[in-house]
Amino acid sequence: MRITDRDISKEELNDIYDDFKKIEFQDGVPSNNQVRYQFIAEEKDIIIGFVSGLTNHKWFYLSDIWVHENYRRQGLGTKLLVMLEEKVKSIGIKHIWTWTTGFTNPKFYERQGYYIFTIFEDFCEIEGYHQIGYRKDLD
Repeated sequence: MRITDRDISKEELNDIYDDFKKIEFQDGVPSNNQVRYQFIAEEKDIIIGFVSGLTNHKWFYLSDIWVHENYRRQGLGTKLLVMLEEKVKSIGIKHIWTWTTGFTNPKFYERQGYYIFTIFEDFCEIEGYHQIGYRKDLD
């Protein structure tokens, strides 16, 4: 056996991921075909808001939520998030989770009914600037 720190090829990595799927299948886990759902807010053909994420069995990973700075604190982020939550709930998603950082972002999620499941304290060089995992149960 030899252990090295070389880069893995895409083909090699795909073989490993295929084996992960094989193990899950042997464990009885149903196939998971991730689907992206998203909503885009536009004004005069310019994107001013965006929310997006991926299904993962009964969970949904909220990967992105963004509002142009000229439209922040006017309810657009909340509207986009609620639309996405309603959409994924309608297809049977039971839970949603996301990561966020900063000082104001956590307050946004908490107002939307999300609660903390983990915190990586002082995640970067700014003291008190944490990486926070939030979740919300949709049922």
